[in-house]
Amino acid sequence: MRITGLIPARFLTLTSHLVLLITILISREENVLACLPADYTQQQYKTRDAEFLGGLVAGIALTALEFIGFLTGVSMFTGLPALLSLTCHSGASVALSYMVVDVWDCHLYWWVFGLASVLPAVVEVLVFVNVLMLKKNV
Repeated sequence: MRITGLIPARFLTLTSHLVLLITILISREENVLACLPADYTQQQYKTRDAEFLGGLVAGIALTALEFIGFLTGVSMFTGLPALLSLTCHSGASVALSYMVVDVWDCHLYWWVFGLASVLPAVVEVLVFVNVLMLKKNV
């Protein structure tokens, strides 16, 4: 039995996660200021901004990697990896939406990054290896 709503739901959550990451990238100054002390120096600001920028770019890259695997069909019809991706990216979309609205501390982004970008990207790479190199149907 195949779950027919999984493919469009996965597409929508991947898209929303990517759009939110780009939105935060464009307006990251408030989040960087939220993770600095009240009497910060310019060097502290530059360091935090560079860390946050690197995390956002890495999140965009990992989400884009998963998007490419999905759109090429390599992982579109996989069951459990698609469900994991759907769960992680929908959680990331909710968390990042709150981050945009409430201006969270930039340190909280790393939890979202680890759980909602790295985990599904690692599973996506494993699906790539299984499908393209080992010729296995996942």
